[in-house]
Amino acid sequence: MLLTIFFMPFASIATPNIADGALLYEESCAKCHHAPYQSLGWEEMSNKIELSHMIKACSNHFQLEWNQQDIKDTTEYLNAEFFFFDK
Repeated sequence: MLLTIFFMPFASIATPNIADGALLYEESCAKCHHAPYQSLGWEEMSNKIELSHMIKACSNHFQLEWNQQDIKDTTEYLNAEFFFFDK
């Protein structure tokens, strides 16, 4: 029982799924950013945290109702395809 309680917070942390991130990007982001990614003149992000914040801001602005996993997946996809940040 104690181990279940200890590991419970970690159960919600899923590994990012780049394929899901690519699908989310194509369905929602590519309408404005095109494919391949275009920044639309905004100052580029310098790390994955800033990239994640930008994705969350866009999700909120366009009322996409994305959850944390969607944001994480899309962050990982964009980083793997376009940004190449270490952290």
